[in-house]
Parts: sequence; C-alpha cells; structure tokens
Amino acid sequence: MRCLPLAIIAAAAGAVPNAESAARRAEGLAPHDAQWWGVMGASTLLVLICYDSVLRLQLARARGEDSGLLPAMRLAVAALPATLLLVLLSLTPLLPPMLWLGSHRFDVPGALLLLAGLIGLLFMFFSWPAMLWEKLWPWAALRRSIWLVRAHLAQVAALAGLMLAVVLVFAQLTGIFIGEIMMLAGPQAQTSHGWLSLSRWLMAGVLAIPIVYASAVSITAFRMVAAPGAKS
Repeated sequence: MRCLPLAIIAAAAGAVPNAESAARRAEGLAPHDAQWWGVMGASTLLVLICYDSVLRLQLARARGEDSGLLPAMRLAVAALPATLLLVLLSLTPLLPPMLWLGSHRFDVPGALLLLAGLIGLLFMFFSWPAMLWEKLWPWAALRRSIWLVRAHLAQVAALAGLMLAVVLVFAQLTGIFIGEIMMLAGPQAQTSHGWLSLSRWLMAGVLAIPIVYASAVSITAFRMVAAPGAKS
C-alpha cells in the first residue's frame, strides 16, 4: 500500500506536460515554450523519484526488510543523477529510429529501425532493478541487464508484451470509466476546472495499479534470472 500513493503521484505528474500543452493550445499560445519545458523537467524528475522509491520499497520487501516511505524517497532523491543517467542511456536504442522518423516519413527503413530500437530497449529491461539491488553504476547496470536478458530473451519479450497489454487495457478502461462519470455529471462538469482535475486524479489512481504491478513483476523476474542457479 505504500507504493500506491507514489504511483498515483507519478501517473499524475507524467500527464501534466500534455495537459499543459493542450491548455496552451486552447488559449492560442505556443504549446512548447520555456515555461512548458520547465514543467516538463520538473514533472520528469518527480516521476523518476516516485518510480525509484516504488522500486526501493518493493526490493526491500523482497529482501524481507521493512523500509519506510520517507527513507526510500530520500535515497531516491540522492540517487537522482544516476537514475537520470541510467534512463537516458537506456533510451539510446531509440535514438536512431527517432532521428530517422524525424527527417523522413514512416517507411520500411523507419519501421525496421523502430523494431530494432524496441528490441534494443528490451535488453535494458533489468537495468533499474539491477542498479538498485546490486548497487551498480548506471553503465554496469546496463551491462548486467544485457547479459541477463540475452539468456532469457524470449521470456523477457513475452513478459514485456504482457505488461504492455495490461497497461493499455487499463488505459482504455480508465478512459471509458472517466467518460461515463463526466457524462453523468452533465455538460457543465466537462468544462469545470474542478471536475477536470478530479477526472485526472481518478485516471492517475486507476493507472497507478498497473504501474505497481509492472514494477513488482519486473523485480520478481529479475530475482529469478539473477539467482545463482539461473540459466545464463
């Protein structure tokens, strides 16, 4: 239960830049100016702190330890530079397809580059749990993740696909749920700031469940493949 409030905050913070951009477009302003980038940076850091804290709490539970919420958050804040570097390094497989698609239309080479980037991204699956569990530097955590995934590629791909499907299903169900609530509340609620804020927090609360689930599954899978007797 300690993880759920953090996941709700992370889900809500992750949606703030898009909401800010949409609001600025509605007002006829530039969607991505200096203020928007400031919001984007702040929300990204908050999301990383929350996710890192969730992983620390679940890793502590896996060890049989009783870690408090505030100590986990303090450690997450202290490790923020390493976490940010790890995330940036983990996303490097997507850099070539992003550069290609940014200058070309979506064609066969772009699709192949995107597929290769997603496969490369899969090899980073265990990097964050490895960094926290084994107290590794970001580059060493990436090497550790690549080594573990390479021996279990099919299983990790199936697991990642299942987790993605769960998140997508939750997102669709959440949209339907929020839409029904807004319809029952009436037309005035659809333009009310209070109702819109409530709908965003409800959506964040529902989406927080698969976030906690995904992190728990990732940690469990990491512990299984990193066990001394695991196939490597």
